[in-house]
Formats: sequence, C-alpha cells, structure tokens
Amino acid sequence: MVKKNFLKENFVLVVGLALPILLMVGFMVASGLPQMLTDPPKYDLVFSTPDYSASGGMALNVRLVVDGHVLKAQYARTNTAGSYSSTGWKKLYLYEAQTQKVRQLTFGFPRNMEDITSAREEIVEATKDLRLDTTLQSPDGYELTTDGRSHNGLLSDLFFGGGYSGEPRLRKGSSSVKLTTGDSATVFSYGNVEFVGWVSGSR
Repeated sequence: MVKKNFLKENFVLVVGLALPILLMVGFMVASGLPQMLTDPPKYDLVFSTPDYSASGGMALNVRLVVDGHVLKAQYARTNTAGSYSSTGWKKLYLYEAQTQKVRQLTFGFPRNMEDITSAREEIVEATKDLRLDTTLQSPDGYELTTDGRSHNGLLSDLFFGGGYSGEPRLRKGSSSVKLTTGDSATVFSYGNVEFVGWVSGSR
C-alpha cells in the first residue's frame, strides 16, 4: 500500500529517473542488434593508404591497379627540370574476414628503381596468389565505406540522432565492422583508405 501511494504521489519523479535508464538500454540494444542479426563478412579485402613517410625526395609515383584479377603496381618517374615531386607511396593492407583483423602486407620499392625512365608495371609480390574482384560490393553484401557517418540502428538514430566517425568500416545495411589491426599503433582515418579489391579466391 505504501509503495502504491509513493508511486502515485511521485509519478513524475519515477518517470524522470527511469527514462534515462530506458534510453541507455535502448541504445545498447540498437548498437548490438544489427551485428547479432547480420552475418559477419566472409571475404577478405585488400586496401591501401598513403605512405607519407616514404614520399620525401622520391622520383617515382606508384599506382595500384587490378588487371585480370591480379594486383599490379604501375611506376612512373616524376622528376621535372631537376626537381622531384611525388604524390606519395602506398602502404598495403589485408583485412582477414576469419579474424576480423587487418595486417599490413609487404610492399617495397621496385627493383633497380633508379633505372626506371619510363612507365613500368609489375605484379605485387605480396598478393600474387590472390584473385581480386574490384566490384565495390562483396558477394555477401558488404562495402568499404568512408563517408564518416556512423549508423547504430533505428533506435539509436531516434534517441541520439546518429553520429559521425572518422573510422572507415565494412558496412552492410545497419551492421558495420571496424577496420583494426588489433593494436593502438595503426589507426585508419576518414579519406585515407583506398579500396583495392575483394579476395574472391586464389590463383
């Protein structure tokens, strides 16, 4: 009886205290539900980022292209009138679907790079055994997104209006997977990640 009277007399107070808790529970459910209902990615992904540390004073540009399902590096000399310019070197990464972790692939400088006077194309050694598909959406429906928008589900958007994040992710509907190396040393940021191709098999 005392409890009922307390609730009647303090209804607004009880609602005021309970509402934030209900919102937090709703947010937690909205954040985790898409991942629970959606299968994780099944396909590995090869992507690249700029390697600014290797760009200083270099006389070569590199462009990564997939030709015939094979990743190739196209090198071109960029020195003009005795001055060097470069758009930057590349770091190459592989997202492994089985572990949901990213590891860096070896991508060194070309052989006899000082002798390159015209365009040269070589198969990238680290991915020579991989068959790559350049379709932006993987066969299981995931895409590499770098729009910075963070979607946590309908309830989250209703309660909190969504949000923005600088982390590129693999996204399928409202479900997303963060690209992470598993350490704090490497952080991928918005606008720095370049899609190369999905691993559709081996060669």
